[in-house]
Amino acid sequence: MGRNPAYEVRNLRKVYKSPPVVANDGIDFVLQPGESFGLLGSNGAGKTTLVRQLVGLLTPTSGEIRLFGDLVQGGRGGAGRIGRTVAYLPQGSLALGELKVAEAITWTGMLRGCGRQTAEAETEDLLGVLELRELADRQVRKLSGGQRRLVQIGMTLVGRLPVLILDEPTADIDPGLRRRIWELLADRCRAGAAMILVTHDVAEAEHVLDRVAIIDSGMVAAAGTPAELKSGLAHRTRIEVVIADGAGVNSAEIALLLGPGATVQGRRLSGWTPAEDALRTLEKIMALSGPDALEDARLVTPTLEDVYLEVSGHTLAAEAEAS
Repeated sequence: MGRNPAYEVRNLRKVYKSPPVVANDGIDFVLQPGESFGLLGSNGAGKTTLVRQLVGLLTPTSGEIRLFGDLVQGGRGGAGRIGRTVAYLPQGSLALGELKVAEAITWTGMLRGCGRQTAEAETEDLLGVLELRELADRQVRKLSGGQRRLVQIGMTLVGRLPVLILDEPTADIDPGLRRRIWELLADRCRAGAAMILVTHDVAEAEHVLDRVAIIDSGMVAAAGTPAELKSGLAHRTRIEVVIADGAGVNSAEIALLLGPGATVQGRRLSGWTPAEDALRTLEKIMALSGPDALEDARLVTPTLEDVYLEVSGHTLAAEAEAS
């Protein structure tokens, strides 16, 4: 594999003909071994269409995809290399559902070229990390949605392929185990694997990824490290307050201090203020409210959710609720 990037995508464009929809438009990025790269965007932004082209399930309308130097579409050896190189976790249904949990993971490892002993040893490790050991002898199709998702992650990680592509990997998984999965994925990257993580979960992007591309309407609206993306909003700070239940506080007066862009949702108020004025503004709000009138008050630095809102004009959270 030499020094070639894991993936090199140049001017990628995908147009569906019926109905005519531009799903991806001029996408460029390079993914290096050992790097974690995120595609952050709302449902329908074009993320899944992009990754389906990366793994050869869709043919681009135009542009170029190279996997360790080989063309994925139409190139000699590129399409065949995907199965030996890329572990893909889709959003959809799970294959091998008739098998037991341990069998499904072990057989996936063997299909990727592992000997039985190696595949079984890796399976045993993954069953422990993913808290699936008690389910090892259960048929996969009889598990809950969250449990099946954990089995999918185990099937993706077994065999230690050099590239991981995971589409919404922690959907339906409880928050406690989700963080453990993030740590497991980060460990794989530190060991040299290249990872593409498709998500609309800002926490995943903040904690796991080296670089992020914000996808909106099929295009890369912004790209960089999480810190670089947030630095463009570093001039402002968000103030968030919650008025205590039953407190005799005029929320309109607090909103006035928060400025013209303030939002009021029941007892919760928030608004942006210049970073250098944030502490002084919060002190004014607390003085106006009086002691014990605020249930919560905090200063919040910009997040990737705020960056997404800035470049796209809508929030990820709102679109996730609407989908």
